[in-house]
Amino acid sequence: MARNFAKAFYNSKEWETTRKSVLMRDRFLCVKCGRPAEEVHHKKHITPENIGDPSITLNMDNLESLCKDCHFNEHRGEHAKGLSTNDEYGYEFDENGYLQKVAPVQLIPPLI
Repeated sequence: MARNFAKAFYNSKEWETTRKSVLMRDRFLCVKCGRPAEEVHHKKHITPENIGDPSITLNMDNLESLCKDCHFNEHRGEHAKGLSTNDEYGYEFDENGYLQKVAPVQLIPPLI
């Protein structure tokens, strides 16, 4: 949910157009886990001070497609800690261009 200072921005035609372009660029897949993306995340967060700066708010290089879980984790700092709450299957395109489920990657702890 948008914070009060950003509601007008997130309801703007410019944001909706940019958001759709980012999702299309990322093939509607989360760039973190490969599941279907539902949200577009600002890597450099929008603040009351920069809300009027299109080089931050509408810059495609500052935007990435994420699923709801990864977007939640981005805002909670889970990725920065190397943690993940996603134990579900991921998705990828097969050789014919069809989206398919793939088993999650099992992380192996480092040998100490």
